[in-house]
Order: sequence, then C-alpha cells, then structure tokens
Amino acid sequence: MASILDVAILFGLESTYGTAVTLTDAFEGKADTYKRVQEYIDSVGFRGGMETLRDDRRVDINMGGEGTLEIDVLSTGFGFLLQGFLGSISGPTLSSTTLAYLTTATSTAADPNKVFTVQVQRVDVGGTQRDFTYQGGVITGWTLSQEVGGLFTASMDFDFEDVDTSTGAGTPAYAAANVPFDWTMAKATLDSVDTDIISMELTADLALKTDRRFLRQSALKKQPVRSGMPSFEGSITLELNDLTEYADFVAGTVIPIVFTWRGALIEETNYEEVIITCAACQYTGGEPVMSLDDTPQITLPFKVLDDGSSAAMVITYESTDSAL
Repeated sequence: MASILDVAILFGLESTYGTAVTLTDAFEGKADTYKRVQEYIDSVGFRGGMETLRDDRRVDINMGGEGTLEIDVLSTGFGFLLQGFLGSISGPTLSSTTLAYLTTATSTAADPNKVFTVQVQRVDVGGTQRDFTYQGGVITGWTLSQEVGGLFTASMDFDFEDVDTSTGAGTPAYAAANVPFDWTMAKATLDSVDTDIISMELTADLALKTDRRFLRQSALKKQPVRSGMPSFEGSITLELNDLTEYADFVAGTVIPIVFTWRGALIEETNYEEVIITCAACQYTGGEPVMSLDDTPQITLPFKVLDDGSSAAMVITYESTDSAL
C-alpha cells in the first residue's frame, strides 16, 4: 500500500504555455504548498423569502494555482530549475575533458520565459495515490540562503495557469549521484575580499504580471510577462571586525558581492560548484549589534543594482549534468 513515503513532486518543461508535458525531473521538496485558487462571484438582489445567498446565484471561477518548491541545492539537477530564475540560460557546456559541464543563468532586460508542468503525487489516507497536475507554471520569485550549520537551500514561488486531477501519473526520475551543498563549502567575497560571514540570503522578485485575464469566454490567464522593475535584494551577517562594511553603508558605496559553494572535484580543475555574482551592490542598512552572550555582529541588507556594463546577476552551476 502506498504511504507518505511515496509522495513525489515531478517537473517537465512546457513548449506551449498551459499544455502539460511529460514529467522528466523529480525534486525532493520539503513541503507541500501547491494549491488550486478558486474565486466566487455572488449575485445578490431583492427577492422575497431568501434565507441567505441562493446556491444558483454563485459563480465559481478557476483562478489557476500557486505553490512554492523548497529544496536543498544538490550537486546535480539544479540546472533544470535555474532555467526559470533569470532572463537568460546557457549550457550545459563542457568545461573539462569529459565530465564537467557549466550552466549559466544571467539577468537580462527580458523576463524568464520558461514554463513548467508540475505534478504533485499525493497519497490519501487509504493508501491511494492522487495525482494533481499544475500546468503553466512560471517562477515569479525565488530565495537562496545559507547559514552556518545548515545546507544551501533554494525556494521558488510558482504561478500556474490551471490545475487538474485527470493527467496520468508520471514516473519520478531523480538526478543520480547527488550530494547537498553545505555551509562548509561556502564562502563570500565582499568588494573582491574574501570575508567570513555567518549567514546570507538572496531574494528575487521577477515583477511578473500573473493576472492577464481578458473577456474571451475563458477564465484561463495568458502567460505572465514582466510588468515592473525586477528586484534582487539580500542580506549578510558577519562579526563586527572593523568599520569597513559600515563605512560602505554610510557612504553608499557600490561593491561587487560574490557567493561561492564548492563541492567535490569532478575532473582536472573543475568542481561541483555554484557561484552567484552580483556585480553592483549597495548596502541599505548596517547597524552593529552587541550581545551579552555572543560576539558583536552586523547585519547588512543590500540591493543588487545595474551598473550599465556587467550583468546585474550571474549564477553559474558546474556539475556532471550534460543536459538540463
């Protein structure tokens, strides 16, 4: 009999928005937050004898769905999801003799246009698997975070065009030889200087309009498009060693910030690795805090800016994945 151990979250990359495709990749999600969104329109008017709203005066509207995928970033498979993070994706490109491949996501003036089908295979209390398929899935925002003592985690918010329970079950396929990136593999470079930090977080709001509905005899939305200025923000916490970062905050100095996770050697000089490069960052806060039971620390929120020459953000992912 099926059990909670059989729950799975599967993904496929759509070629046409809202048309479910074969599910090719499965991810070890940490929570089940996917749901159908339904709205109701009530018709109310004078009518003698009514006790409350009549059941034939209520219209239910399918508003699509939403959900968040929370995962630990692993040494293979993450490139598939990176396709929906930023405006451009390239690779995987062979970067060693035979085994190491590099995938690069780069921010551009364009919005990410990759669309996913997601299937959540849930098991009811009787042990029967129930398949919920969410099509027309677009990443609207994401968060990457790391702290001492933990794993490198990613959280992605999805908007969906529609949800059904009629699509057949896919077969979960997980990337092989996977190892999570942990805090001992991470480092930060602030203004080109390797700096000991305690934690980091980086968040993106891709500024997508997700309610593109029209009078066209259908409740289904059109594919979300960019309708505002995307925002990339983050924060770092470190011990207060000197006034370098505080002075940058006060002066409004724009600096590059780079986060790197390096795992096992793949081949030659190529490692399992994630590198996030933010070319132009400005601290938006930074007041030191004293404590009775810890070292003095400073938390520095920052905003990623466009310097007009370099990409605002580049995420590279080196792995043994020869295809996304």
